Amino acid sequence: MKKRWILLGCMLLLTVGGCGSSQADALYNSGIEALNEGDYEGAAETFDQLTRMGKRLPEAYRGEGIAWLRQEAYPEAIAAFSRSLNYMDFSNGEFERDVTCYLAAARLAYGETEKAIDLYSGLLKKKADPQYYYLRGKAYLIQGDLEKAQKDFERALKDSTDYNSYITVYQLYVDQGQGQQGQEWLEMALQLTPETGEDYYQQGRIFVLQEEYEEAADALVEAVNLEDTDAMLLLGSVYLNMGDSASARSMYQNYLTSGEYPGRGYNGLALCDIYEGSYDSALQNIQSGLDAGEDEEARRSLLYNEIVVYEHQEDFATAKSKMAEYLAEYPGDQDAVRENQFLSTR
Repeated sequence: MKKRWILLGCMLLLTVGGCGSSQADALYNSGIEALNEGDYEGAAETFDQLTRMGKRLPEAYRGEGIAWLRQEAYPEAIAAFSRSLNYMDFSNGEFERDVTCYLAAARLAYGETEKAIDLYSGLLKKKADPQYYYLRGKAYLIQGDLEKAQKDFERALKDSTDYNSYITVYQLYVDQGQGQQGQEWLEMALQLTPETGEDYYQQGRIFVLQEEYEEAADALVEAVNLEDTDAMLLLGSVYLNMGDSASARSMYQNYLTSGEYPGRGYNGLALCDIYEGSYDSALQNIQSGLDAGEDEEARRSLLYNEIVVYEHQEDFATAKSKMAEYLAEYPGDQDAVRENQFLSTR
């Protein structure tokens, strides 16, 4: 059997605890529900009420810490996780490791890399978990210690046949400006023997990262033949990169008949239209994609490509208006910020 594991940050055990019979249990349940719904401000306020009551303190401070961490309020998160550990009786080893892992993540995000490494090392003394090796390797990489990072990643991925894990490690190197060194992890993944449609899809992703589009197409065709619908979308993109818009269009049309997210298929068709200069058709496909339903990933791409179409049509007034709406919704999109700077000159 394949050894697979997922590279995450820490465990996020957002389950409703307690019987709900007391005010403290009701507050705790409410805080957990707010976390699950992404209402981090509300969650922090709710857990703060619970800590002021002096009830369920290890759990309440943990929940408050997660809420602050999700808001990138790192000093507050560090304080909350530290208090959770201080109030813990350490009878629950899994809970202790979970909170410690979150504390390390908060310290790493806050720039306290050495302290994060110490926490991960402490976790590894208690349990040699591949997840902790991965996280400490990430911290070493951020610190610039490539040798120690590599050793930890090797321990984390020992005997792993999960392509996505290798890609995730590679992306860490890219994020630190060490993409060339990270290539070896992609090469390791390519030594694996693909067995399933998902494996061939992930192999295709690696070839795309290496800009080896012919090899990517071969792998993705195998994935499509094994009924991996996600591979249809990536294969369409690969065909476009190869200048074969007809094959790309056919793949996106096939996805519309069998894929889970029609908006992504329509977005692909719009990209084919843009490539071919059929801008009216592109706008029609974009609108069809937006009308297709709730799919945030597709919606964001469709809205951005709509701006691109208006730019190609030299309708800069509409493009500027659409861009203002887009940036109001996605202010962190740096590609859009740069494109907006170009539009401001038109």
